[in-house]
Amino acid sequence: MTTGFYARLREIREDDEALAACIDRVVKQLEDTSTSGDRPGMLLGKIQSGKTRAFVGVIARAFDRGFDIAVVFTKGTKTLSAQTVARLAHDLREFIDEDEVLVFDIMQPPGKLTKSEQRRKLVIVAKKQAKNLERIIHFFDADYPDLKGRRVLIVDDEADLASIRFVRKKDQPDIEQGKIAEQMDALRRLVVKVAFLQVTATPYSLYLQPDNYEVPPDEGYVFKPKKPAFTELLPIHSGYVGGDDYFLAPVEDDPRSFLIVEVPRDEQDALRKEDQRRIRGERVLDSPNTTGLVRAIMTFVLAACLRRWQQGEAGEKKRKYAMVIHNDTQKAAHAWQDQVIEWVFDAATAAATNSPQKLRPIFDAAFADLSASIEADKGRTPKSEQAFDMFIEALQGGDVVRETVNSDHAVMALLDERAELKLRTPFNIFVGGSILDRGITIPNLIAFYYGRNPRTMQADTVLQHSRMYGNRDRRDLAVTRFYTSRDVYDRLYTINEFENTLRSAFESGAHEQGVVFIQADAANRVRPCAPNKVLLSNVVAVRPTGMYLPTGFKTRTGRELAAAERELHPLIPIGARDKQKFVEVDRGTALHIIAIIEKTMEFSDGEFEWDAMRGLLDYYSDVRDGGDGRVLMLAETGRKLSREKSGDKSGLSILGGGVTIRSLVLDPLRSKAALILLQQEGTTGQGWSGHRFWWPILAAPGTVEPCVFATKVAAD
Repeated sequence: MTTGFYARLREIREDDEALAACIDRVVKQLEDTSTSGDRPGMLLGKIQSGKTRAFVGVIARAFDRGFDIAVVFTKGTKTLSAQTVARLAHDLREFIDEDEVLVFDIMQPPGKLTKSEQRRKLVIVAKKQAKNLERIIHFFDADYPDLKGRRVLIVDDEADLASIRFVRKKDQPDIEQGKIAEQMDALRRLVVKVAFLQVTATPYSLYLQPDNYEVPPDEGYVFKPKKPAFTELLPIHSGYVGGDDYFLAPVEDDPRSFLIVEVPRDEQDALRKEDQRRIRGERVLDSPNTTGLVRAIMTFVLAACLRRWQQGEAGEKKRKYAMVIHNDTQKAAHAWQDQVIEWVFDAATAAATNSPQKLRPIFDAAFADLSASIEADKGRTPKSEQAFDMFIEALQGGDVVRETVNSDHAVMALLDERAELKLRTPFNIFVGGSILDRGITIPNLIAFYYGRNPRTMQADTVLQHSRMYGNRDRRDLAVTRFYTSRDVYDRLYTINEFENTLRSAFESGAHEQGVVFIQADAANRVRPCAPNKVLLSNVVAVRPTGMYLPTGFKTRTGRELAAAERELHPLIPIGARDKQKFVEVDRGTALHIIAIIEKTMEFSDGEFEWDAMRGLLDYYSDVRDGGDGRVLMLAETGRKLSREKSGDKSGLSILGGGVTIRSLVLDPLRSKAALILLQQEGTTGQGWSGHRFWWPILAAPGTVEPCVFATKVAAD
C-alpha cells in the first residue's frame, strides 16, 4: 500500500513519469541547496502549462521529506487566491478528509487552531498584498510562535509579480525594495527552517537583476536578493498548446497555419473610445471599423457549432466554448466594446430571425475559413446548408452570452467550484482587461481578439495575457483563431522567441555561463552588457541556428530596386548563387549587402531592426571573440513567395528550398553566421510591386550560446 503523500497524490491524479521526476528533483534541490537565504529555487514553466499541478505535487513530496507547513503566495487578487485555495483543496481532498492536511486562506482561517490541527500538515494561502503579509507574519510571530521552529516551504506563485520590485522614494536618490517584497523578506527572517521556491512562466525580472545589492547604512532591515539558486524546468506535457503553435509558422497543410488572423490597427483603435462617427449601430455588420470583430464573433459561433456537431457524430459529450475580447484595461473602453458587441448581436439576431440570407456572406467566409483548417486537421464538417442552419439556430436561440469582466467582484461571480470561469452556454464571450491575465483559467477557449498595444510592451505582462495557451484539445485547435494587428503580432513573436531563448539556455546547460546579452552603442559597436540593462521592448532573441529577417514590408520603386540590383550583382559571389552550398565572404561585404538591401524595403508598422542584424553579424564574426571576420553566404534566385505569406518571422517557410538548404542553415554544427539571400520574382500577381528584390536572412551559428541583442538599453 502506498502511504507517502506524493505517492498517493500521484496515484489519484495519474501524474506521468516526467512530472513525477521533475517534482522529485525540485524537492531534492530544495533540501540540498541553501534556498532559505538570498537565492531561492525556481520552477520555470510555460504559460498555462500545469505549474499549479506541479507545485501542489512539490508540496506533497516536501511533506514526505519532513516539511510541516507550506505557505503559498499568489497574485494579489481575490480571484487567483480563491482559485489557488480551490485547486489545493481539490487535489489534497483525500488528505483533508483524513485530517492529515489543513488548507486555508490566511484571511479566512478556520478559527483558533486546535493542538491537533497544529500537528497536521498546514497549507496556507496568502495574496501578495500588504495586509495578507502582515497577517502571515502575525500568524507565526504572535498567534502560533511554536510553529516558527517547524520546517516551512514558501511557494511564491507568479514569483516575478511583486516579489521583485524597486521603489524610488520621492526626493530621495536611493532605491529601496517594495513593501510587499520587504514583508516577504521579514517572513523569511522570522521562520528558522525555511525553503523557498519561486514558480513562474515569466522570470525576466528574476534573472535580469544584479547579483549583489549594496545595503544602505543605517537601514532597519537586511535586503535579501532573490536571484534563483537553481532552476528546474517544468516538462511540457503532450496536451500543451503554446507560443510555438501560434508563432513558429507551421507548414501550410497544418491547421496551426490558420491560427493568426490579422486585424487592422485602425479597427482596434476605434474600439478604445466611443465614437459613433466611426462605429454606428445601424451599420455595425458592414462597417470597416468592425470587420475583424464581426468576423471574430461570427466565426466563433460557427466554430463552436462545428465542434459540437463533430462531438455529436463521434458520440462524445458536447462541450461549451469560450471567446475572450481583450482590447483595453479601461472600464470605459469595456463599456464601449460591450455596446458594439450588443449592436453586433442585435443586428445578427434580427437578421437570423427575419432574413437569414442577409448573413450568408458572413457565414460563407467563416465556413470556408474553418473548413480549410479542419480539412488540414483531417477532420469532418457537415454540409454547408446544415452548418448554416446550425449557425442561424445558435443566433436565434439566445444562447450566445457575453460577460464584461473587469473587477474582482465581476470575476468571483463567474467562477465555478474550481474557481475557473464558468461556461454557462455553448457560446460564452468574455470582454475584459488585465483581470483576465495571470492564473485565470478559461476552459475551451477557441477565439481571442487581442488589441492591447502600449508604447512599451513588457514581455512578462503580455505573456500572462496569453489565456489561449494551456492544456487544450488539439482537435479544438483546428477551429481556434487569434485576432490581432500586425505590429502586436510582431511583438508577441519577439517575446515568444525571448522566452524560448531563455528556456533553451537552461535545456542545453548554457545557463551555467548565462545567456549572452549584448548591445550596440552610439557608434554601433557591439559589446556584452548587463542583463538588467536590457529594455525588453527593444530586444532581439536568437537561439543557435535561429534566423533573423525582415517581414511585413513593401518594396520600393522599380528604379530603386534596379539600382540596388546593379550594386549587389558584383558583391554576391557567383559560387554562392543557386549552388545550394555556402561560400565564405568577409564581414565587410556582408554588411555592405545588408546596407544596400535596407534601402529597398519600407515598413508600415515600425521599422525592422537593421542595426540588430548588423550587430549580430558583427558579434558572431568578431575576431576578438574567436571569429575570423568572415561569414557564410548562400544565394537563391527565382523565388515566388506571395506577399500575403511573407509574415513568417521564424523564416522557416520563407527559407523553403527543400531539404538541402534547410539542413545547411539548421545544422547545429555550423560554427559561423550565415547570410542567406533569396531573390524574389516580386510580381504584382504575388502582391509585390512587380520587380525582383533580394530578401536577407541572418542565421546564427549552431555552436553558440543563446543571445539577446538589445538595440536600446537603460541609461546608467
